[in-house]
Amino acid sequence: MKHLPRILIASILPAAIVAVWVVAADRSPIIPAMGEVWAVLCDPFAAPKFLDTTSLGHGVAISLLRVALGLGLAVVVGIPLGVAMGISRSVRDALSPMVSVMVAVSPIAWLPISILIFGLTSPATLLAGHDAWEYDTLDRLRFAVVTIIALGSLGPILLNTSAGVRHVRESWCEQVRLLGGGRWEVFRHAVLPGAMGSIVTGLRLATAIAWRVIVAAEIFPGTQSGLGCMISSAHEVGKYEYAFAAILAIAAIGLGLDALLRLWETRTNHWRRKERG
Repeated sequence: MKHLPRILIASILPAAIVAVWVVAADRSPIIPAMGEVWAVLCDPFAAPKFLDTTSLGHGVAISLLRVALGLGLAVVVGIPLGVAMGISRSVRDALSPMVSVMVAVSPIAWLPISILIFGLTSPATLLAGHDAWEYDTLDRLRFAVVTIIALGSLGPILLNTSAGVRHVRESWCEQVRLLGGGRWEVFRHAVLPGAMGSIVTGLRLATAIAWRVIVAAEIFPGTQSGLGCMISSAHEVGKYEYAFAAILAIAAIGLGLDALLRLWETRTNHWRRKERG
């Protein structure tokens, strides 16, 4: 019962949105009724009528794969570079202008350049050339789309990793050295655990950015799947129940991913609170 007031407060905004939706659906031919959207959500793998795209369930899977690939690339590149920036001032000075540009420019702005560089190339293209269509899922992971997701995710990972490494207490490193540890032991037992909270925070921010970028990136010419493609296609033919269903799926998945990363962030930072207490 002690959590009841918090639950009630948290329910106010969703309830207000539902009320506005019901009223607006009755008065506007554009806004679909909740029942129509619910029908799409209840049968996510049904082929959408009149839309040039795959089902909602398949779109969710493809969007998640694209985000996972782009985010994974950002992690592989960003964490080592962030550690190097945190340890070495010269590396930090060399990379800071690039990171500033990366953070300042919207990832979507890079899409035309990415398309010019990669065109319709995908992992399936590299494997099978002109027979790439035989590898349907791999062919949908276009490098142009994955690249801008990686670019959008890279900035937060770099900045937070660098900041986390710089703020590791020197006393922790000194304790490892006094126990006979070398550079690798210092990094493994002091620097990495000390910076992990900031790294996870950067990953959480990067995931949020990647999930927002994917919707716009999936309007990319030649893309025929994904949640962004479904929203665009539904808008073109006036089947707005599919657009609303895709938006709700995006919101639900975004909340789920953020909750998981927030839980991880809390667990990596709990020892800091104990130390301060």
